[in-house]
Amino acid sequence: MAEDRSQLKKYFKKFPKSSIVLILLGLPFLGSSQAFFIGLIFIGLGGWLIYSWSQKPSDQRVDQWVEESLKKIRTKALAKSGLDESEVVADTVVVYGPRFWNVGGAEVGVKKGADGVIRFMPLGVTVINFTQNQLAAYQCALDLMTDNALSESTDEYFYRDVVSVATQSKSLTWDRAAIPSALVKGPLKGLISHGKLQLNAAETFVLTTSGGTSIEVVLQDPQLIKSAGGGSIPTQMAEKAVQAVRKMLREKKAAAAAG
Repeated sequence: MAEDRSQLKKYFKKFPKSSIVLILLGLPFLGSSQAFFIGLIFIGLGGWLIYSWSQKPSDQRVDQWVEESLKKIRTKALAKSGLDESEVVADTVVVYGPRFWNVGGAEVGVKKGADGVIRFMPLGVTVINFTQNQLAAYQCALDLMTDNALSESTDEYFYRDVVSVATQSKSLTWDRAAIPSALVKGPLKGLISHGKLQLNAAETFVLTTSGGTSIEVVLQDPQLIKSAGGGSIPTQMAEKAVQAVRKMLREKKAAAAAG
């Protein structure tokens, strides 16, 4: 992926408005024989900026890079949780969504693709592995530019202690200081108020235990979608994860009751 990282960054780059300024500045010079060459330089620079911006990867290629990165994270989640593949008794569950707080220096970006799907980096990733008696959860901020997992954490929960798993709408708030300035000045600019970022109806994946602890993944939010220019953030992966965890909980709790 190393050779592709600069292309991924270009994908999230906004259209260079300075290119239009350069072209407009150059046009008047074309009417002067003495300054004609200067006009060509301005127009050429503007055209080069537009061409360079247009040479970015497709939506499909970016999705392929995301899948490649998630495969690596699955492997890392096992190691970080101290598990061997032989201990896993069901398919691994992966849930991810936008991560714009405590990103640990990762490159950031938000963009609506030509297909109307909003893509972002870094990713807030949660990996859940199922073992015989408990589930092991691994979370991180995944920097797609480097494949580095930042702000990592792991937790283990006995099946008997998990009381619910669902997607739900929540009001969430983060301090402005925890959010990269590139996002504050860009896609999240209109959502910051009084030093806080507040999402009033964020759809989240939430797993809660009897002890009050929980796993939480932000999936999408109407305000975030609007700030990105409309479109959609798919949540099918989270819905499948909910079904998978519920199925495992039913099986384990039924087995415990029968035993």
